[in-house]
Amino acid sequence: MQTRRQFVARAGGTVASVLVPAAIAAPLAQARTRPYKGGRFPDGVIAGDPTPKGVSLWTRFDPSGGPSTGSVTLEVATDKAFRKVVARRDVATSARTNHAVKARVTGLKAHEEYYYRFASKGADSAVGRFRTALPAGSRETVRFAFFSCQDYTHGYYNALDAMADGDYDFVVCLGDYIYAETYHSRKGGTGVRDDKIGRENPQNPDIVREAVTLADYRAKYELYRSDPLLRAVHAKFPMVMLWDDHEVQDNYAGQPADGGLPPGKHFSLQRKKAARRAFFESMPAFPGGERLYRTLQFGSTVELLVMDQRSYRANQPCDDAVVAPCADYDQPRDFLGRRQMNYIKDRLKASTAAWKIMANEVTIMPTRVLGGANFTYDNWIGYPQEREELLTHIRDQQIKDVVFVTGDIHTFIAGDVRTGDGATGDTVATELVGGSITSQSLGETTLDAGGGVTIKGNDADPSTSPDLINALRDINPQVDNADFDHHGFGAVTATQEGLTCELVRMQTIKKRSSARLPSADWTYHVARGAPSVKGQHGPPATPA
Repeated sequence: MQTRRQFVARAGGTVASVLVPAAIAAPLAQARTRPYKGGRFPDGVIAGDPTPKGVSLWTRFDPSGGPSTGSVTLEVATDKAFRKVVARRDVATSARTNHAVKARVTGLKAHEEYYYRFASKGADSAVGRFRTALPAGSRETVRFAFFSCQDYTHGYYNALDAMADGDYDFVVCLGDYIYAETYHSRKGGTGVRDDKIGRENPQNPDIVREAVTLADYRAKYELYRSDPLLRAVHAKFPMVMLWDDHEVQDNYAGQPADGGLPPGKHFSLQRKKAARRAFFESMPAFPGGERLYRTLQFGSTVELLVMDQRSYRANQPCDDAVVAPCADYDQPRDFLGRRQMNYIKDRLKASTAAWKIMANEVTIMPTRVLGGANFTYDNWIGYPQEREELLTHIRDQQIKDVVFVTGDIHTFIAGDVRTGDGATGDTVATELVGGSITSQSLGETTLDAGGGVTIKGNDADPSTSPDLINALRDINPQVDNADFDHHGFGAVTATQEGLTCELVRMQTIKKRSSARLPSADWTYHVARGAPSVKGQHGPPATPA
């Protein structure tokens, strides 16, 4: 192990700047922060939000009984041996922020590979790697992966092992990075490992226990990052992070004071505040205040539009049940909210990128089941007026080459995004839904198919009948193909001529395995100006 003296001595002259966010720096501005001795960096390292000249860097320090306030050193280099250091700074941290260490490095070169690490006097972090974004105007290829829903208990992170084998400019987490609720346990038979954080709630019988306090939510991130496969992905690729519901509580809505949840769920504004504080402490994101929606540009090939579909939404209609649309379904109801909606529309209209990639928490294609029922209203279909506003804007402004990459539903789906009812309207975009890393798929649970019909799943060995997929595809003609059973992620290659997405599906999550399923029927190609993917692996589109 190197000493801090050696670590600092090799830094030499710096060419980049290191900025510390006010949320961390301000409480320590008056404090005397001496370098920490010893300690450790148990959660690994994470880079986030790469731009052509900058990146955010994160770790968490465990002082192991040392003082509550101190500093560690951040070092950034162009080589893995750290002989060519371009930035170094001591970064203060304290118990107040759970010893999170976060900094924004600027003044870097576009589309260059860098390495980074943190150190106390006696301990080094893991070494991380990131690549800055392409410069403005670049027409080079962009490669990225997207994922969501990594319930720690339900399965092993085999998909993350596969992801770490790839070569991506960045990786997008579409939410449900942690689960506030523990749904599975080894004792219960559906878990492969246990999560004992939080408390039991007898009024919420679907869970084993749940996070409630700030300490609980912090412990969740620490537990999830105890997995070496997750730490490996973080160390290799810069991340673009957003949240969905489980970072706070299942199916909550950000606007109403009760979260839109029944009293037995024990939602509270204090609980939401604790969850969000833990999120920002634990992520490299640097939003203004708590605003997560933003855009990132990667040359002239990709503009990534990150949406926040929890913070500003009104309560879901129809009690969020699997039912046909209720009486007040088609009413004005915030989803993105006016300010975010205007921002997204303006960015779409102004974008000159070949591909406008929508980082989308919940499906924008409808999922209809029997009796005209929607498969819950926790997604875009529960907010039909905002959905139609966005999609008709894309159509009427003739905005081409829009692709929604989506998480949440624990299912692989590829299809066409259509105006109106989503089944018979104009096709204006493509949607690619990337399954889940481990969270229980539709084939692994009992599926409410509407009209009082349920379809029994099999958690140990899911095997959804092709006849069922075909029947549901008949009800949802916008869908090209769906896989209810497997887990994985999406891997995208975007060029000036086209976009290819492989939906990477793992053979199992119930034992540690790197085995993947064949990808030929789950690789989609989108040509410029042609958003429909119908007929690539499923039945062709029905003529209008």
